[in-house]
Amino acid sequence: MRSLQGEVTRFPNGNRARVLQVSRYAPIGEVVEALHVPPPRAVLICNGGTGAMEPGLEAQLARILQNGPARLAAEEQLTVITGGTDAGIFHLLGQGFAQWGRPAACIGVAVDALVTWPDRPGDGVPLEPHHSHFCLVEGRDWGDETETMYTLAARLAADCPSLALLANAGEIAVREMQANVAQGREMILLAGSGRYADTVLEIRKGEQTDDARLLEIARSGRIIPYDIGQSPSGLVQCIAERLQMRPDAT
Repeated sequence: MRSLQGEVTRFPNGNRARVLQVSRYAPIGEVVEALHVPPPRAVLICNGGTGAMEPGLEAQLARILQNGPARLAAEEQLTVITGGTDAGIFHLLGQGFAQWGRPAACIGVAVDALVTWPDRPGDGVPLEPHHSHFCLVEGRDWGDETETMYTLAARLAADCPSLALLANAGEIAVREMQANVAQGREMILLAGSGRYADTVLEIRKGEQTDDARLLEIARSGRIIPYDIGQSPSGLVQCIAERLQMRPDAT
């Protein structure tokens, strides 16, 4: 792995981003310093699915993510942490940033060996071109980045409010939900977005499960459901209130 000295890459859309490659055991203070992230006023962590979605669901998620958290993050200059790839909900968020502008920082945390960017072409998954920073973690499998992502989130949110948003959550997002529970962070789960986001919400309503992980998340997590059929402005208000901003942020 390279030393903790990030390089700046330029995407075809003209956006520039700092790319930092780190080991899984890199001291988080050194990671933050090398990323050159401005001190955050609030941290929003966005996790969820990166696979193909049914067109109707994708359209609903595009509407609520782009006009909800993406708009709020841009207008209020939040610090956002995502999975960083140009796929699934991260692609949809990126399209929101293309419309509303970039937040104070948008940090994509992904597995180094599995992604590509303009300065390192290949057959991996492209990085999302509207992010401002990338922390690429040593590893071989998706999920190897999760511990670094949440250690970074805890450090950046040490002196400000933080919140997690999950949509269309798959297996890796279960680990991310567990990390939010361990760190005592509130989570907004987008009801109707599918997969484990909906499963956890159903368990909270009384559905039975043999999955001890999901049961613990449902019982112990600080969970706020928000239906994807509702208005993006309502989601903006929900996020703004929990990040201690004015409710009429947009």
